[in-house]
Order: sequence, then C-alpha cells, then structure tokens
Amino acid sequence: MRTETTLPRLTALVLALLMLLPVTASAQKGENGEAERSQVVVAAQSVVRVALIANDPKQGEYLLGHGSGVAVAPRMIVTNAHVVAPLRESPNIAISIVPSSGSRRYPGELVASDTRADLALIRMQGGDITPLTIFTGSPDETARVAAIGYPGSVDLAENLSATDRVSPIPAVRTFGQISGGRSRRDVDTLLHTAAMARGNSGGPLVDECGRVIGVNSFGSLAEANDAEFGFAISAREIIPFLRANNVQPEITTDRCIPATQRALQSAAEQNREAFIEAERERQRLYEARELQLALAVALIVVGALLLAGGVVAMLYKNKWRRGAVVGTVSIGVGIGLMAASVYVFVNRPSLALADVPTPAASDAGAAEAPAEEADPEAGADASE
Repeated sequence: MRTETTLPRLTALVLALLMLLPVTASAQKGENGEAERSQVVVAAQSVVRVALIANDPKQGEYLLGHGSGVAVAPRMIVTNAHVVAPLRESPNIAISIVPSSGSRRYPGELVASDTRADLALIRMQGGDITPLTIFTGSPDETARVAAIGYPGSVDLAENLSATDRVSPIPAVRTFGQISGGRSRRDVDTLLHTAAMARGNSGGPLVDECGRVIGVNSFGSLAEANDAEFGFAISAREIIPFLRANNVQPEITTDRCIPATQRALQSAAEQNREAFIEAERERQRLYEARELQLALAVALIVVGALLLAGGVVAMLYKNKWRRGAVVGTVSIGVGIGLMAASVYVFVNRPSLALADVPTPAASDAGAAEAPAEEADPEAGADASE
C-alpha cells in the first residue's frame, strides 16, 4: 500500500469537511433571503395592470382608472369584478392589459364576471405572459405572503403620468403574513397583513414559493391603532370560477417549502453526504491499518523463524557442509524482515486522521444559519 498518496488525500478531505460548516452558514445569510425573494420576483412578472381606457368624443382617450390582474392560463387574466365594473356603465370604455415588462400594452376582452366572489376573467388579445400556479390547499395560519400589484399611491409618489401608467413597469411587491383563519361570510377570503392600496385590487396574493393563494380584493383599516389588513379571494372561489368558464389553470396541493428551509435542508444533506464520504475514508483507513499490522506481524514471525533457523544452521555448520552459508543468509534475511516489520508497523496510517464530524454536528452547523426575514421591499411606499 502507498501511504504517501493516501495520507495527504485523507488529510485534505477532513480539512475540507471541517471548513464546510462555517462556509455554508455564512453563505446562507446572504443567499437565503435573496433566493426567497427571487421566487416572488419571478411571480411578479406574471402580474399586469388592468387599465380602463375611456374614449370620449370631445376629450379623446384618457385613463379612467386601473386595477391589477394575474395570468392564470395562456392569455387569460383574473382580476376583481369591481375593477371592470365601469364597463357596464358605458360602451366607450375599453380594457387595456399592461404587462410588467416589454414595450406595449394589449387590448383585453371581458369574458366573465362574478360580483358575489368579486372575480372577473379577461382574455388578452395578444402578448405572452407566463401563468402562475394556483395553490389549492389551506395556507398555514401564519404563513408569509406577498401582495403584488400596482398601488395608485406608489404611482402618485413616483409622479407617474397617465402615459406612464399605461406603459409596462414592474409591479410592486409588499410582504406580510396570513392573519388567522377568519373569512367573510358571503365569500371565502384570506385575511392578511401585506400592505395594499387602491390599484392593488385584482392582483395576486402569493406564498413564499410564488404561487397564487388568493386575489386581493379590498383592505380594512382599524380605527383604534391604524393596523391595516387585506382580504384576498381564496382559491376555493377562484378555481370554480375559472372552471365554470372553461379555464383549466395549473394547480398544486404541494406544501410550500420556503427557500430558507430548502437551503438549510440542502446544506444538511451536503453535510451528511460529506460525513458519509469521510466515514468511508475512515473505514478505508482502518482497513489499511489492519492490513499493515497483519503484514508487520507476518514479517516479524517469518523473520523470527528465519533468524532461529539461521542460528540452528550455524550451530551445525561443522556437521553440515552448507550450514554456515544457509545460517548466514537466514540470519540476514530474518533480521531484514524483522526490521521491515518494525518499519511497516511504525508507518501505518495514524488514527488522528480518522477523526471526522458526527452527523449531528454537521446538521447543527447548517441549522445555525438564521432564516432571513422577508424583505418588506416597497411595503412602506405602497401604504397610503
């Protein structure tokens, strides 16, 4: 066995394993929050501004108002019924769908409206927006969520003109959490604390995985402490509404595993794999020690037998013509084998190289990385 190449390789492996834990923990601090936000950022690309354009014979075209919407199927947008309610009042009002990116807006056609559930379905006449998946399970009562849309207060704060408001710009993301299991009596809703303003109506409420769990409908401001709450029409209302209008969205019931938790699980799995590999190396190390120990014992036994045989041959050299030659060779070879035995024994792999972290220590190292709180992003700007 070539100990010269095995020992450096084992040493490098153990040192790399010991260095893995602090590096993993420090990397998570900077990457976990970014990974979590990125899923909401990706979801925001499927959110649109639903603009109502009035065409007056005297004034020409002008922006009457706007809400938000989300793509739930190819060229199919869901928003609130109250956002498109003015269409019933005048035939001179048209829907314009403004994506979050690109260079143009697209005409929209109202397909269906449900005033009870405050849902409306619009067909885009052109364009290509990636639909979001709808989560049809029950969100955790304290799950973190994000409201995505186009709050009018942000438009005013940024001093956007009417032309700017009908041009593609990124949607605003605000973060909060589900606030208990309370719902309206007449329609199934989700109560949450993500900041909203006028213009957010019709935009999606998404979980940490960027999946739609509701469509934001209205907000409530408590008079006592100015605590703002939002209500979103839940998936229990959205799915039947869509299916009644022959729209089959992509749905899932899989539990959302936040990016922070997935990062911790991934780090723990990497640490376990590193531990298993180090354990294999340790096993190979023990096998190498046992092999060299067995070789050392064999050498010393054979060497001792040859030495003893050589001594006996020397004693009978007067009676045995070749006794002196055989005795000398046997003694020399025996002494050489015994010396080799000592060398093999002394240079067997050290047990110090077999020390590796335990699985518990590896998992603890990953668990020490604190979960980043969701960045409130533009929450302050979106509040009135």
